[in-house]
Amino acid sequence: MADQLVQQYLDESLASEDKVACTDGRKSHTYGQLTHFSNRLAALLRQWGVGRQDRVLLFMRRTADFIPAILGVLKADAVYVPVDPKSPPERWSQIVDDCSPAVVLSDGPSANSLKSALPLHMPVIQIDTDGDISFTVNGIRQFQDEMGSHPEIIPTYRNVPDDLAYILYTSGSTGKPKGVMISHRNIRNYIDWAVEYFGIRSVDRILGTAPFHFDMSTFDLWCPIKAGGTLCLANEGHTMFPEKLLGYMEDQKVTIWKGISSLLFYLERAGVLNADRIPDLDRVLFGGDALPARTLTRWMEVFPSKSFFNVYGPTEATGISFCYPVQEPPDNPGDRIPIGLPCKGMQAVLLDQDQIPVPFGEIGELCLAGPGLSRGYLNEADRTADLFFRAEINGAPLQTWYRTGDLAFQRDDGHYVFVGRGDNQVKIMGYRVELGEIEQALLGIDGVRDAVVVAVNRGGLPELVGFIEETKTLDLGQALSKLRERIPGYMVPRRLLRIAEIPRCGRGKVDRAALRNMAMENSHVDG
Repeated sequence: MADQLVQQYLDESLASEDKVACTDGRKSHTYGQLTHFSNRLAALLRQWGVGRQDRVLLFMRRTADFIPAILGVLKADAVYVPVDPKSPPERWSQIVDDCSPAVVLSDGPSANSLKSALPLHMPVIQIDTDGDISFTVNGIRQFQDEMGSHPEIIPTYRNVPDDLAYILYTSGSTGKPKGVMISHRNIRNYIDWAVEYFGIRSVDRILGTAPFHFDMSTFDLWCPIKAGGTLCLANEGHTMFPEKLLGYMEDQKVTIWKGISSLLFYLERAGVLNADRIPDLDRVLFGGDALPARTLTRWMEVFPSKSFFNVYGPTEATGISFCYPVQEPPDNPGDRIPIGLPCKGMQAVLLDQDQIPVPFGEIGELCLAGPGLSRGYLNEADRTADLFFRAEINGAPLQTWYRTGDLAFQRDDGHYVFVGRGDNQVKIMGYRVELGEIEQALLGIDGVRDAVVVAVNRGGLPELVGFIEETKTLDLGQALSKLRERIPGYMVPRRLLRIAEIPRCGRGKVDRAALRNMAMENSHVDG
């Protein structure tokens, strides 16, 4: 049976063909425009040889034009791979080498910066939904045409539910990003549940603050299409300035926002929350990292009529795996906000190091099973086998489980509470970051003999601090600049500290607790 991800979600929304489906504040697309452009793009992709399950790299700015590009790729039965244009070229090259895209889709402003990261033979399609589309190979433009001059052919979908829909690259401990493979079935299970659970309707306007290469954007992209609502994309300027973000939400009459917890923290800390602001917003979903209880209390005091939900879910499980509807503000500032109960079809268990369930109320590693689980990591069979395992647990049938690496416990009422990580992975601005990837990048800098990165809590949010042993005296400012050429900005440590010798425990293991204490004692920002 052909997959219905695009057919059901988009085609059912065409009852209101003239309704705005997405806007970035400057440009908008109606559902009719989404359909017509994506149909033409799908036909052109197939014409250029893109086949079922071929990867298509999306190297585009975060604008309204991103949405028809994604739909066009899926209608061509292909897999979209979003890449952050602001990441260092070295990271683009790693992703290109790993996923071997059949073609690259780019917009005009992004195309030039991508050239240095692509093999010469890689075809690049430069699109502009307002007019021209061009096809380039080996840096030479093969042809340029008007998108509207091509006949619209309604594509016949050949995907099946277990075919891949997208691949998202996350931080990898080896220094190489790893691609998480998400299927059409994964997305449908997630989005069908989310639209029903949160009561999303065609009148809703959903705020999008997550970058498209980040898993939180799956909610932003697909919930409006499923429900026939409108996606309102906030740009980077909005998210950097609290007053501008609130103003954009008011101008767009946003009703639903699923955002990273740290952004709610910044808005509260900036003092911009006021009872007469954002009147149309009635559902707030937060996740990606832990939100301080005092911050949630403040939001609920200022906006008592709005509904708040703490949501949790790793990239490997597609989207939201747990949800906790907050009924009352936390009693104490130090309380942990529960992540709640598993969502539709998802199962959870807490295991010890021997993969045996821990007694009720005790802390264990959170493992997930169910229809939201991805297929694993592209070209990473060993890593996939390490984190995705088959087992019969608690009398349930044999099935695949995913080890999240997160530690949690169950309260007396059954709700799960996230405690922290059991490895060297942390959450920074909602992004999952492997500290080992940053350490590998530091070790690649001339003059660095050894390096360790730790995360410390400052003002309720995690901050990365790097410690380096030197073979020669380094300019720490230049070292940070070199890091920005190798890894995304959110992974660059806030501080670099020199250390004569990295402290280690008796068996040679790095004493990260000692380093965290040193980081807290030394508040000077070197470089």
